[in-house]
Amino acid sequence: MSIGCNPPKPELELVRDQYGVVTQINPQEKSIYLIFTGHFSTNDDGFFENFDGAAPVLQTLAEHDVKGSFFPTGNCFRVERYRQVMHDIIDQGHYLSGHSDRHLLLCSYEDRHISLVTFDSLARDITNMEQEIEKFGVTKEEYLWLVPPYEYYNQCSADALRTLGYKLANPTPGLVTSMDWMGPNHPQYHSAEQLINNIWVFENEHTLNGAIILIHAMNYPDRTDEDRPYTHLGEIIERLKSMGYGFMTFKDVIAMEE
Repeated sequence: MSIGCNPPKPELELVRDQYGVVTQINPQEKSIYLIFTGHFSTNDDGFFENFDGAAPVLQTLAEHDVKGSFFPTGNCFRVERYRQVMHDIIDQGHYLSGHSDRHLLLCSYEDRHISLVTFDSLARDITNMEQEIEKFGVTKEEYLWLVPPYEYYNQCSADALRTLGYKLANPTPGLVTSMDWMGPNHPQYHSAEQLINNIWVFENEHTLNGAIILIHAMNYPDRTDEDRPYTHLGEIIERLKSMGYGFMTFKDVIAMEE
């Protein structure tokens, strides 16, 4: 006879950076969080920044039976050619949230202490983002984990986003796949091969337990298809699986929090 006991809820351990932003989840578990960000640059009709990689990323994830977490900006939600992609992200069970509305740079690269946005301007930007996300039937309770724009912030902007009701996540420090936007002429350019090799070096030195790995779902104009890490996503997933890693999303994090 059942006594109505519920199974124990999975524990949740969050590793945070100096600003309180989560950079690793349950570091004792062999689970990886693949995140995909995107922005649409309206000044050049998406030539430099776009969400064109999202559809092929979805196809690869489906082929390998893996779920991911997607963080496009509000601009992406407004673009007609991405409407089906947004629906597919939701319908296929992936996590969908935002990455600000207009991809604001929150603080200075020269001096991180210098904020470049006021609380009111950031609040307006986030409100506009929320309006676009919710047109797709997603509620704030479902998208409350957010990746800050440019994955760059200071204490003031991180606190402001939390005040606006968000929980913040960022790629695990030491993983550099987010450098995939730099073309060959950029002084810090790394090829897709170099960026992906960093994953294996990091794994060998630290493990990837609970790691948050960011890959841009964008087609930057100065990189060829072969030089875009997302085009190698299937190989990355299969190698991680062979090492015993599983994959989780921020849907799982929310479930663990409840």
